[in-house]
Amino acid sequence: MVLLAAAAMLISSFVRLSNQESGFRSDHVWAGGIGLPAARYPDPTSRGHFVQRLVDELQASPGVEAAAAADAVPLSGNYSQTPYMRADGNPLPVNQRPLGLTRSISPAYFRALRVPLLAGREFNERDGADQPLVVILSNSTAKKLFPNENPLGRQILFGVDNGNGLPAVVVGVVGDVRSRELAKPNDIEFYRPWPQRSVSFFNVMVRTPMKPDATQTIVRAALDKIDKDTPILQPDTLDAIVTQSLGQRRLTMGLLGAFAGIALLLAIVGIYGAVAYTVEQRTAEIGVRMALGAQVKDVLQLVVKQGMNPVLIGLGVGLIAVFATGRLLATQLYQISPHNPVLVSLTAIGLAFAALLACLIPARRATAIDPIQALRSE
Repeated sequence: MVLLAAAAMLISSFVRLSNQESGFRSDHVWAGGIGLPAARYPDPTSRGHFVQRLVDELQASPGVEAAAAADAVPLSGNYSQTPYMRADGNPLPVNQRPLGLTRSISPAYFRALRVPLLAGREFNERDGADQPLVVILSNSTAKKLFPNENPLGRQILFGVDNGNGLPAVVVGVVGDVRSRELAKPNDIEFYRPWPQRSVSFFNVMVRTPMKPDATQTIVRAALDKIDKDTPILQPDTLDAIVTQSLGQRRLTMGLLGAFAGIALLLAIVGIYGAVAYTVEQRTAEIGVRMALGAQVKDVLQLVVKQGMNPVLIGLGVGLIAVFATGRLLATQLYQISPHNPVLVSLTAIGLAFAALLACLIPARRATAIDPIQALRSE
């Protein structure tokens, strides 16, 4: 009962999570990693020029709708965090500030992933490394940091430079994206322009209706025009990356579902065997009852009742166990209670129905006993 209920809840939870809106469109997006050797690209300026040239080459390629670069792909398991604080008022010391998810992106990132711009502007080529620092906020971040205020034009301190962090001006607000896990929304997420926060490893993302192999060929050709020695690392589609992010939950659901199926099969076989053995042992008794006028329904009731009594007791114990152990499963569930009455009830009803079928087969056989033959064999 416990295994079946847990499997039902995990399956329901997984279906809900699979249908959860991520905040971005993963269809028709190819992604691949690019590593820039420090010997050839030692500073932000050289890395910024490389990314800009690559994005420009890809954007000019036939069939490419949008191309962008970012330090990490959403739901890939890679992300970075930065200390932050509103610049006005009395900011906390750097070591006491909260950490916020921070992504470095090129200007076309939101267009490539179809993340809506809600206010302000996106990044552009003028947001360079030598220009004033700027930042774009997720909608939840804007509401949390600037409740009932217009965040555009306000300043936020980032990092630990100068002992107080560097101020960046808010220039835009975009829709919320579930970047780390589909099951957990990000309360805080910042986007910084790539030239102002570049790193040596980044991911290029290309939105195109072309097949992945064809897209990779285009990216390879664009790279060859800039640096032929730069490899493409871990190329994949964004759909596949999103699917892989659910891998652990899918594995847990599959294993528990398999164990539950085996447990159900063993229970049915056990009930069938026990009832069949009882019928065989009571053949003479059943024959006497039928000789004395017992009807088919009476025999069915006798056998089924004997088989179902322990099942009903087991269901009662199982229901108690489900509610007692529910908290152990709670961390694996998404938008569903471990004590969900509908699923628990359906599981109990399903198990009882399966047990009833296991009882009916030998019970029907009992009704076919010839009273005279049964007495003779006795």
